[in-house]
Amino acid sequence: MPGQGQRHILTGTPIVVTENVQDFREAAAYYLNKNDVVLEVGCAQGFTTAAIAKHAGEAVGVDKSPQVLKVARYYHPDIEFHEIDATDISSILKLGKRWTKIFLDISGSQPVGPLATLVEKYERVFPSVDLFVVKAFRLKKLVGNATVFPEQVTGTTRNKTCHGMLRTPGGQAAPSQEGSRGPRSIAATALRAAACAVAAAGAFGLGVAVGARRR
Repeated sequence: MPGQGQRHILTGTPIVVTENVQDFREAAAYYLNKNDVVLEVGCAQGFTTAAIAKHAGEAVGVDKSPQVLKVARYYHPDIEFHEIDATDISSILKLGKRWTKIFLDISGSQPVGPLATLVEKYERVFPSVDLFVVKAFRLKKLVGNATVFPEQVTGTTRNKTCHGMLRTPGGQAAPSQEGSRGPRSIAATALRAAACAVAAAGAFGLGVAVGARRR
């Protein structure tokens, strides 16, 4: 039909976006509990993994650099570390853990596209994960400057998977439908709009927050 737009499945695992190391570590205290089994990807010397371990039931760090892992094991002998590249998902699977949260600190000032692609792969391979926390200031900038149209502008949608993005005239999220993940802040769904411009991400159906509700 002329003028009818394509509909994509735009639901996904929530993502919390942080700008710097301090915010990244504070997110551990805010979102984790002792039932969580957490993977930190790009753990470096392990200090953030140690911060995660204080709040989670179990924390494991992986990094591709044997030099930084030597330091991590020296300072944090009670924490499990492995030499694994972020893209080596098969090796992460071999660890045999049922992750509930994944923290990613691999992008720094790198483009958003490769990070989006990686998170999408993790989401597909690790269905037990209920939250991603990423440190990427470029992604935070993208999310913070994005507006989802028409959901956040007119409060309407033609896509049933976008119900969580709807905003009422008063600026509140619309009541969640049965089976949805519940209402989000404006920033919590902004990346879905911006994702269309990130060609490297492909079908990037991820819920993103720059300060989402505690889970």
